Amino acid sequence: MARMIPSVISPEVKSNAERKIFEWFRDDPTTEGWVVLHSLGIANHRTVLYGELDFFVIAPRLGVFALEVKGGRVSCNDGVWSFTNKYGITTSKSRGPFAQANEGMFSLIDAVKQKYGPNHKLSNLLYGTGVMFPDIEFQVTGTEGEQWQVFDVRNHCSVGDYIRKLAKNTKQKWEEQFGFFPHDKIPDSKDVKELSTMLRGNFDKIMTLGKKIYYTEEAFVTLTEEQFRCLDQLEDNPRCLILGAAGTGKTLLAVEEVKRSVLQGQKVAFFCYNSMLANWLKQSFECMIPAMHPEYVGTIDAWLLQIANKTGAQIRPCQGELTEFYKTELPLIALDAMDQNIVMYDKIVIDEAQDILGTDAFEVLDASLKGGIERGRWAMFGDFTRQAIYQETKHADRMIEDLDSRTSFIRFKLKINCRNTKYIGDEIKCITGFDSSSYIWTKVEGVPVEHRVFNSDEEQKHQIENLIEKLLAEGVSAKNITILSPYKRENSIISEVSGVKIREYNPKNEASVSFSTIQAYKGLENMVVILSDIESFENEQLMYVGLSRARSALFIFESSKARKEYLNIQKRRLLEDGHKA
Repeated sequence: MARMIPSVISPEVKSNAERKIFEWFRDDPTTEGWVVLHSLGIANHRTVLYGELDFFVIAPRLGVFALEVKGGRVSCNDGVWSFTNKYGITTSKSRGPFAQANEGMFSLIDAVKQKYGPNHKLSNLLYGTGVMFPDIEFQVTGTEGEQWQVFDVRNHCSVGDYIRKLAKNTKQKWEEQFGFFPHDKIPDSKDVKELSTMLRGNFDKIMTLGKKIYYTEEAFVTLTEEQFRCLDQLEDNPRCLILGAAGTGKTLLAVEEVKRSVLQGQKVAFFCYNSMLANWLKQSFECMIPAMHPEYVGTIDAWLLQIANKTGAQIRPCQGELTEFYKTELPLIALDAMDQNIVMYDKIVIDEAQDILGTDAFEVLDASLKGGIERGRWAMFGDFTRQAIYQETKHADRMIEDLDSRTSFIRFKLKINCRNTKYIGDEIKCITGFDSSSYIWTKVEGVPVEHRVFNSDEEQKHQIENLIEKLLAEGVSAKNITILSPYKRENSIISEVSGVKIREYNPKNEASVSFSTIQAYKGLENMVVILSDIESFENEQLMYVGLSRARSALFIFESSKARKEYLNIQKRRLLEDGHKA
């Protein structure tokens, strides 16, 4: 697949035709080793030299091609070109797309000659032009261009085949005009690298990290078709178990399901395990109209306390026995309280179901649901393979088998990651060994994951301060940066950071960088995530949660010991991939 420069298309590009062409070049497996530069991908860069042209393709063993793209309806009569957009608005120009492509090509050749001189190989490569009409069939009339220069709807999405046809005919036309075709006019991989390096300065040099992250975020905005199918299943079935790895949109779908059920007049309770996620969910519903608010939204433990306190007893667990209290005692107290104060819901929705299913608390939920778990209405969302970090004894398959023995329900598996960039996905697969064979990763590349190695606490502290200052200086908002650590703040290097304001994560805090433990941040996400205090990659489940919280940019601060461990993991994954191949 081609290397795209810039790697993401600007949200400022309004042309659907250009977006399609961009994606076709990016995803075509026959364009491996090519470089495709999209000038309007940085339309806000006023100093671009070749800003009037849409694409430049530099293909080894083929040539260099300047391409103009025209979407919508296009016609040419008596030398006047007419272009009709999707809104039915028509504009006319005397200068057509073939002329634009030629001017762009000669502009490029002049720049190369100015840089390297007229006799340099890069100044004398095979340069050609083409015009792309992805929405229509186009027949060339007149003398502006040749039919073989045209890409239209009949080519479908085969941009690789089109460029090869363009190269063949451009070479043939050169031979008809000049005779013998010199072999060194065809670029090799070295020429592609050198020419793209020269041009990249004009196409990509002033795109800040903040701008790249912004472009990446824009690509994650809409629901996937798979998620819409999931919502349809939830509407048609009373009991649903939705399974999906991190980043497949489980929490987003759970919120949507709660809203829809409440608007249908149902009394709904919305549960999760993680208190930070609960705070975020509460904040989300506070921003909605009251008609969308569920009867309860929060953690299962807070709900159990709420039920138990209705007995009038003052429930104060001993500090040293909190885990056992919430695990066994509190559910029993709440279950007894249910007999005195009947709490019945029409429907329950559970996010992070892998942390609740099979526990004593789950039995209290059974008693609170009309029809119970067996005959009642419920929707559970969970990742039973990689995020069951609070379930130490029960295996994922066993939890689902137990539920299956109690009642009938449909299962829906989410397979499309719509949160993490391709770079972050690759990092998750490498570090955790996540089996992605039945999983579709996003095609959004974003920015590469950065590893920062430290040899001392002081070095890590300064590196983190410098990184945050850089991110803020390059336009990343403080609220879009979260630091995660395996340790609580008092045991983390973050407790010593003084150069920037870092507050404990709170969904209402929008003025500063936030901090949380990895464990407490489960179910949440942010645009930029910084993993600090990484001294080992051994705990794959914990690392999976931490890595997958980042949407667009991920920075990992690791000790020199952890770095050696990471390099060994990389080698092991390469060997595993080699055996699979």
